[in-house]
Amino acid sequence: MEQATQPTTATAPNDGRDTEARASYRRARTLVDQLVDQLPTLPNAAEAHRSFALDSYEARLHFGVGQDAGRGVLQTATLVDTEPVREAKHDSRGVLIAYWIGLRTVVDGVPLSAWALTTEAEADRLLPPAATAPAEKTKDTAESAGETTQPMPTVSTNPAAVVAPALTPVRPLAAKSAPETGA
Repeated sequence: MEQATQPTTATAPNDGRDTEARASYRRARTLVDQLVDQLPTLPNAAEAHRSFALDSYEARLHFGVGQDAGRGVLQTATLVDTEPVREAKHDSRGVLIAYWIGLRTVVDGVPLSAWALTTEAEADRLLPPAATAPAEKTKDTAESAGETTQPMPTVSTNPAAVVAPALTPVRPLAAKSAPETGA
């Protein structure tokens, strides 16, 4: 019985998607590393993440709980020049239990999110309600007032492709968890 003396490696054929995914991962990981290097408050977790619904990776910063965590989100917002928002968190009975302070934006073509969980008092100290009133409007009031939301910055996963603005409606997290009703 003869044995092979040369090591063999099995490689899967590269159909191009793997190359694009790896480039997207590198961009997201680079953004995460750059932000963590510049932030005075370190996040509890920093990741390059791809959900089942996305073809590209996004950068996520999770700061944890409390006022210091909220400061981390505000510091991130300053670094990437975007406005943070606060969103109320309710339990299954509708009782207010906490506030999320966070942001969602796109930086150099990479979607970025950063979040911290706070109490109402901490949220008030970090991000007063008057500063976030426009973000807390419901979909119905925004549409009835005839307001339009600003488009997100341009997005492209392929630098050679034509870059088109990505228009995404903004809905508070609380509205996303509620079932939509068809009219």
